[in-house]
Amino acid sequence: MYDSEIEWIIDAAPPTLTAIVPEIRGCPNIIIQMKDSLLSGDRHDDGNIAGSDAAYIANRDMSEFELIDRLAAFGVAENLKNAESVLTGIGDDAAVVSTPSGELLLTTDAIVDGVHFRSVDERWYDIGWKCAVSNLSDIAAMGGIPDHALVTLGVPKGVSAETFSDFYSGMNEAFAQFGGRVVGGDVVSSPTMFINLALTGHPSQTRDGVSAWLRRDAARTGDLVCVTGPLGGSAGGLEVLLSGDTNPSGQVLVDRHFHPTPRLEIGKLLVESGVLCAMDVSDGLIGDLEKLARASNVGIAVEMADVPVPTELIFMFGTRAIDLALGGGEDYELVFTTTEAIHKTLSSALGPDIKVIGRVTEGNVPTGEVKVFDATGAVYEPVHKGWDHLDG
Repeated sequence: MYDSEIEWIIDAAPPTLTAIVPEIRGCPNIIIQMKDSLLSGDRHDDGNIAGSDAAYIANRDMSEFELIDRLAAFGVAENLKNAESVLTGIGDDAAVVSTPSGELLLTTDAIVDGVHFRSVDERWYDIGWKCAVSNLSDIAAMGGIPDHALVTLGVPKGVSAETFSDFYSGMNEAFAQFGGRVVGGDVVSSPTMFINLALTGHPSQTRDGVSAWLRRDAARTGDLVCVTGPLGGSAGGLEVLLSGDTNPSGQVLVDRHFHPTPRLEIGKLLVESGVLCAMDVSDGLIGDLEKLARASNVGIAVEMADVPVPTELIFMFGTRAIDLALGGGEDYELVFTTTEAIHKTLSSALGPDIKVIGRVTEGNVPTGEVKVFDATGAVYEPVHKGWDHLDG
């Protein structure tokens, strides 16, 4: 839900852009460029990507956060009459709104051919699974429970019905395993295939039976920074996929790329245990932590040696593995901050699955700050901090 993810703008084809966001007509800095993507594109360390000619919005003078802030202003204006119904708005993994029947979680993600997947690969089951999981992970990041999904299909001429049958099989398998179900949607003609999935959910409860959810703006000085599992496997899997390497360790990583697991049960346990602050690792650990630090106005120190990395990633990539873990993205683990006492309780319940990777070091940092320290205590500058939808 915005979540620094502005797919509803980024994924718009240029001819329809001003119809979708008329306010952007007055923004002279926004231009259209050609760039490839994430799911099956070859993203290089310099931010450039080789592959197909997918259209996306880029801006040479405006950062992603600046554009989101600008767009958020329109949402605020529209909600002035019932502002009290928006409990958590733009800037988190999902919105939380109040309805007569209770609180509701809302999130959405879009995927576009040539940007998030390549139709020529014909991995429709895998694409369906991952499309569902990206939304389910947003609900997990809020500590919520998924409910109902609406799917919009953009269908080019000549696409077979079997394509979407396979896609729905993968998507429904993910919902059957983790919760939620498709209850409707829309079908439109489109020159480029795209799928948009919108998902609702509801909050889980604390041990006192009170509805609660996780937020990005609740980190506090002294909190431990933790992750729920190893990082970098998806990014490594993408590189293996593009290289054509058939090494068994590499194929484990490819499977992590196409079949991530949303941490819904852990998200609910975090809420139950009293954790307040979390998000999912979708764009890259350091980049996502920067979003959390910015929302909470804090500084964060990450100990590079404590970041969990899959053994297969080390085997395949050696010393590059840590940079894939720090900036690769699409692992869909949860990163959260909490007190030492709550961490001790969680460790008793989850054992080694929870890894402490750092600490919230200071407050009153309006822009947020994340520093990575190597084993010698020196500041380490990651090769890539994460995916930025305007910068690569």
